[in-house]
Amino acid sequence: MKSVLLISHGPLAEGMIKTLEMFFGNDIPQLDSLTLKKDDTAEDFRERLLNKVKDLNSGDGIIVFADLLGGTPCNQSIFIDETDVTIIAGMNLPMIMECLGMRYSDSIDVNALVEAGKNGVVNFSEVVAQKKNKKRNRKEKTDE
Repeated sequence: MKSVLLISHGPLAEGMIKTLEMFFGNDIPQLDSLTLKKDDTAEDFRERLLNKVKDLNSGDGIIVFADLLGGTPCNQSIFIDETDVTIIAGMNLPMIMECLGMRYSDSIDVNALVEAGKNGVVNFSEVVAQKKNKKRNRKEKTDE
C-alpha cells in the first residue's frame, strides 16, 4: 500500500488527518503529516521531510500532498531522492479521500486525484440558486 504524507504551512496537514479520521476511523495506516512551523528554516523543514519520507515509505511508494504550489513545503519536496514518490500541490480533502480509497486497489491514478480535487471546488451558492430556479420554473409550469 502506498503511503501518504500531507505537508503544510502550520497545522493544516494535521487538521486534515483529524478530519479524515471522521470518515476512515482512527489510526489510518501509512498516513502522516509534517508541518512547517513559524520559526523553521527551509533547511530545517527539508531535513525533517527527507527523514519522514524515508520512515514512511514501506517500499510501495509514497504520495506527498502539499498545501500550496510554490510554498516552502512544496518547494522543499524537490529534494526527495526516494524512488516512486509523487508530489501533488494544492491538496484538499476530496483528493485525499479519493487517494485513501484508491490505495487498496493495484494502482493510484494521480490524474483522477487531481480531478477529484478540482471537482470538489464549486460555487455552492450558484448550485443552490440553479436548483431553486429549476424548482420555481417547474412550479410556474404546473400553475399555468
